[in-house]
Amino acid sequence: MHSQIRISLFSGLLMLIFSTFDMSAQTRPEPLPPLDSVSFQDMQSHFGTLFTTATTLKQLLQEKEGAADSLQGTAMQLWSLAKKDSTLAKTTLDSLNKEAKMAKDRFKKINGHHIRAIKLSQWLESIPVEDSVSIRKNLPKAWKQTRQLFDDVYPPAPAPVVEQPATAQDSSALITPVEPSKPIVSQTSVLVKQTVKYNPANDVMLRPSTPPCAIAATSRDEFSGEISKEMTRSEWFRYTNPALKNYLQGKTHVICEAALATTGPNTALLLTFTIQDANARKAFGRLEQNSIAVIKFLDGSSFTLQNAVPDEGIYNPETEIMTYRARYTLNAEVVKRLRRNEVDKVRIAWSKGYEDYEVQQVDLLIRQAACLFGK
Repeated sequence: MHSQIRISLFSGLLMLIFSTFDMSAQTRPEPLPPLDSVSFQDMQSHFGTLFTTATTLKQLLQEKEGAADSLQGTAMQLWSLAKKDSTLAKTTLDSLNKEAKMAKDRFKKINGHHIRAIKLSQWLESIPVEDSVSIRKNLPKAWKQTRQLFDDVYPPAPAPVVEQPATAQDSSALITPVEPSKPIVSQTSVLVKQTVKYNPANDVMLRPSTPPCAIAATSRDEFSGEISKEMTRSEWFRYTNPALKNYLQGKTHVICEAALATTGPNTALLLTFTIQDANARKAFGRLEQNSIAVIKFLDGSSFTLQNAVPDEGIYNPETEIMTYRARYTLNAEVVKRLRRNEVDKVRIAWSKGYEDYEVQQVDLLIRQAACLFGK
């Protein structure tokens, strides 16, 4: 069974690679000329090309997403079976765990690209191509979003090797000494090329830089002397109920922002939920005091947290958005875990029932903890 699943995993990887070959044939959108210098018909042509590119990306990403989802399921199944096999070496388990994480991250990345492609295609389709004012206004934005999506799906190739002639002074240090009996070559006539080699470790596309620490507030209690710090809220996950996709017309149903906060030795996880639903209070209810949240890490472990502050939610009738806030207390063991482990899923207990959410920013709390506590 073990070898069979490994073969299946390898087959899934090949399927994903082959789907990438199909996508590599696409052409990167060329920069737009100055709009004042082109006719309306040319602008329509540019817009049509962008729409075709976005639509093609959407279709191909859908296929690639299916392959990545299949690979993810196989990798997780293999990892689940391996954990039950006491005869496997730790190095094998670690390797399978790493493969499962990579498959999951790959699927989330492709899924994010696919969602962007769907939204972009829907927006482009909504623009009236016969309206010259609308085309002129939206063409630069359409090009920017299409080009950005294309570059994210197909990162531009690294810059070619740069060869620059060295100066005569630099060249002298690179000339091999010659014996006196042989003719001496003039140093100024020697042209030495300096080659800058490509280093993958310095490629920001392969290794994106870590976002800078963003602490929203810092204060000191005048009585206890304890320092309080709160990170800036960042999006942790988003979720749209499939039954509401047509109704919401591209809007996201639930967005959750997370921020770690400390006061002396105490740590808390602050969550802010914005729900695009006029009937949110009827569907979700409220966040009660001592209601639970279950955090599940990618390695399969989980911890249960309790909400310290009840919240009825605040509704904005103009935007039809309900906002809830919760403060979950974190003990030392949970803090230790989240500093080193990515979060996979979260279960939130509302007064009307619980909801499970898949986390997209799996390393957000790791990065925030590093800002608060150091590496």
